Amino acid sequence: MAFAVHYDRTTKIVSSIVCLGFLGVTMAVHSAALACLSLALMLAAYAYSPRGYRVDGRAILVQRLAGTVRISLDDVREARKTTPEDFRGCLRLWGSGGLFGYYGLFRTSKLGKSTWYVTNRSTSVVLITGTKTVLFSPDDPDTFLEAIRAVAPISPSYSDQAIQPFHTRGAAGRLMVVAATLAAIGLLVATFTDSPGVPRYTLTKEALTIHDRFYPVTLSASSIDVGEIRIVDLNRDAQWRPTVRTNGVALAHYRSGWYRVASGQRVRLYLADGASAVLLPPNGDGAAVLYQAPQLEKFVNEIRTAWSASPPRGAKAGK
Repeated sequence: MAFAVHYDRTTKIVSSIVCLGFLGVTMAVHSAALACLSLALMLAAYAYSPRGYRVDGRAILVQRLAGTVRISLDDVREARKTTPEDFRGCLRLWGSGGLFGYYGLFRTSKLGKSTWYVTNRSTSVVLITGTKTVLFSPDDPDTFLEAIRAVAPISPSYSDQAIQPFHTRGAAGRLMVVAATLAAIGLLVATFTDSPGVPRYTLTKEALTIHDRFYPVTLSASSIDVGEIRIVDLNRDAQWRPTVRTNGVALAHYRSGWYRVASGQRVRLYLADGASAVLLPPNGDGAAVLYQAPQLEKFVNEIRTAWSASPPRGAKAGK
């Protein structure tokens, strides 16, 4: 026998908010990688969500896009509707807590560790065998229990009392779920739309430290070709224009880390919204650094003074 399932209200709210949140972040950041990651997460969550159940022989089949799960009905000790007591002290150990359902590994005060394949908590059914406890949520829990008892006779220790829906614990529980989801999305949006600005630096006679929150670096004076330090305009000096991020971050208004530029070189990049940066070329085989200092010309003069170098022949700071 086949049994259909539907999402409860909380699942619909959480799933809608999360999907819209990921869409909003992706549109704000304009990152193809983030768009692919968001889509993959949504598809994975949907694929593992129960689509229905089937009682086939002495087993329950949980139908999912990610593959069917078989739950044996051998050694069934109890099969009944859930009650609010079953959900008290609920802790999710691994799985989804509202995104396209409630599935994975959970623990409650009464049931202990249990596996859930649930989409609607108000119609949930608990099955207890000698080895595991499993929860389902068919649209018709009474017929579902009859089908189980027809192939695995048990003496019910609980009468099939009218179930008290789990969500009758009040609007506070639903609001907490929605608030937690919104907070997580807000944190994600803030992270990817943050505009931290140009990272500060510390310059000494021996080294330069760029205090980036993601990819800080300390460059020794001997590792930089001081005489060739200059300001580059990324719009005109096309060879230094970043093209590919290899190991870094790309927020809406800031990029840092390892990038590949148009010339094919791999560089360290620290660039906010500006189109100009100071080029710190390596003294040898190292990687160049493009750093958008707060005041470009002042920074160039400071580093040349500190490291005792004169401007390259025929060049002026800022040109």
